[in-house]
Amino acid sequence: MKHWIIKESNHYTFHYHKNSTAEYMIDEIIKEQEYCFNHISTVLGIDFNIKINYYLCNSAEEVGILYGDNDPCNAFARKPNNIFAVFNEDVKCIGYHEDSHILSYSIATPQQVFVREGLAMYFDKHHWGISNSNWVSYYIHSDKYIGISNLISNDEFYKYPWNITYPIAGAFTDYIISTYGIDKYIEFYKVLNTNFNADFNNVFGIDVNEFECRFIKYIKSLKTNKDLFDLLETLM
Repeated sequence: MKHWIIKESNHYTFHYHKNSTAEYMIDEIIKEQEYCFNHISTVLGIDFNIKINYYLCNSAEEVGILYGDNDPCNAFARKPNNIFAVFNEDVKCIGYHEDSHILSYSIATPQQVFVREGLAMYFDKHHWGISNSNWVSYYIHSDKYIGISNLISNDEFYKYPWNITYPIAGAFTDYIISTYGIDKYIEFYKVLNTNFNADFNNVFGIDVNEFECRFIKYIKSLKTNKDLFDLLETLM
């Protein structure tokens, strides 16, 4: 493994390689991540008092080595405060996603991947520059939508393409928060155990299937431009 150059900011210790894209852009990276950190912390009401170690890697292969399974990966977060992400000319995995994992894990770490990724995608708002809600609208229109009852099972979640599961999780989380508020959502995030449906009903006072029906009606009410569906089909 190449030697790391280190640069610190208020909330991060950045690690990157000499003559890498990250080295040339490190000041911009610091500015963006500090902004993301402050926004996530404010929304979640978190006082995260240790610095995040951010490893800016040259390739997905390098991230896979650091993860430990040698499986190429663009980014991952590891408790309590480590992020490993590709940053090169073509792929720049910085922003809200991995940071929201690390910061939210200081509240709780729900076992459901759907919930963890949903909160991260809530902060991302977009996937490939297209809003989560527009993606879900397209999935409903094209019969690619996957029901929440399937996605709350980790085994089922991993069976489906991530570019479908992640936007659905993000849009569904956004709808929960916009309906009940962030404080109520954090209450749910904290108490969530193995029985997603029961915990959802206990906190929000509604069956998750009924709430999903409302979510789908909401997405349909947004009346996404059908021309966008043709574009999204090319990205799948």
